[in-house]
Amino acid sequence: MGKDGRVGGLNVDPAVRDWQRSAAENAAALTKKQRKDRQRTTAKYDLPKWLKEAIIEAAQKTETSASQMAAFLMAWGLRLYLRRDVEMVDAIWMNKEKSATLRFESNLNIPREVEREIRSRAEE
Repeated sequence: MGKDGRVGGLNVDPAVRDWQRSAAENAAALTKKQRKDRQRTTAKYDLPKWLKEAIIEAAQKTETSASQMAAFLMAWGLRLYLRRDVEMVDAIWMNKEKSATLRFESNLNIPREVEREIRSRAEE
C-alpha cells in the first residue's frame, strides 16, 4: 500500500487501510525474539577506541555480545547517577568543562586515570 493510501490506483477507505495494517501486524503471532526486537532500539555513540575495545574484551570474557555488555554498563552507570551515588555525581561534576560549540553547554571528559585503569585491567 502506498503512503498516500492508494492501492493499484484506487483510493482505499481509511478504516480498511487501518484494518489492513493491524491485520498485517498480528502481535499474538510474533515470536519471543520478534517481541524483544520491537522493544529494542539502536543508538550511535562516539566512544574512544580504547573504550570500545575494553567493552569488546569484557564481553568476550563474560561470553556475551559487546552490545549487551555496553547496554548493561550504561544502565548500571545510569542507575548510579539516578540514585545520586556520591562518587558518580562527583565524577560527573568534576569532569565537566565548558563546550566550545553552541549545541551543548558542557563537555564531559573521561578522566585520564580512569582511562589508564580501564586499559590496564582490560589487558589482564
